[in-house]
Amino acid sequence: MFAVDHIQIAIPQGGEAKARAFWRDALGLEELAKPEPLRTRGGLWLALDQGELHLGVEKEFSPARKAHPGFIVDDLNAVAAQIETFGQTLRWDTTLKDRRRFFTEDPFGNRLEFLQRN
Repeated sequence: MFAVDHIQIAIPQGGEAKARAFWRDALGLEELAKPEPLRTRGGLWLALDQGELHLGVEKEFSPARKAHPGFIVDDLNAVAAQIETFGQTLRWDTTLKDRRRFFTEDPFGNRLEFLQRN
């Protein structure tokens, strides 16, 4: 059996404030204290329902345009509204009949998918 402990998404140096505004303030994820030995690397960790989201600083940052995490949410419309309020564009996709979903980007251009199973 496999389970996910964490997902890591790269952010640029100095991007922590923007990341907090999006993930913590707009979407409501709880920020976790990074272990002491890792704090000097920058970035931040956030709690997911079953695992963690790690935002790690990459010195030569390039956003992930194809590879992406897919986040299952209870209320897709509410998450969509939160993301739109933050100013990000949504691209709804109806390709898969057993789930509602949309794609968007984080403040740094990383591709994200949010979905709700029917």
